[in-house]
Amino acid sequence: MITKNYRKQIKPYLDDLAKNRLAPGGGSAGALAFCLGCSLIAKSINHTKSKEISKVKENKLNNRLDKILSFKKKVYFYIDWDGQLFSQMVKSRGKEKQKYLKKTTRLLKDLAQLSYKVFLLAKELDFDIKKSIKSDFYLGLEFIKVSLESAIFNLEANKKEKKGKNKYLQNLKNNLKKIKIK
Repeated sequence: MITKNYRKQIKPYLDDLAKNRLAPGGGSAGALAFCLGCSLIAKSINHTKSKEISKVKENKLNNRLDKILSFKKKVYFYIDWDGQLFSQMVKSRGKEKQKYLKKTTRLLKDLAQLSYKVFLLAKELDFDIKKSIKSDFYLGLEFIKVSLESAIFNLEANKKEKKGKNKYLQNLKNNLKKIKIK
């Protein structure tokens, strides 16, 4: 039985996300989707480890789990940081604005790259995941795909602010096309 009331903990964030303010926004929501995806994939791996498996398979699962959780730990801070950077960027002018735009772009590229890495790490476990938890696993992969899409959308918006080409954008779009969940 679940005894925690998570709705009350997430409600302020969801309310702020719905308001007409600078932060949080799409980048923050993308980071949250990433963390949700990693958590669901981690749950699937942990549930799979609970059955009798070989030491080799357990080591493989533990290795992927450690990497996915380390990526989640890094991106968790992006939920707030993205909005903070975007807010500063909008308030600034000239070189100061470009400095925040560069930081925001770097954060979004990192989110996109980590999303694709998690997808690749998790996808290679697809056949190992216990059937009874596959729905959570696939939902986790969908959240990871959403975080990659979010990063791409935001990078495209930033591209309009920044003069010149965004070299990574086409590569990220190609990675997105490669994502097949089932």
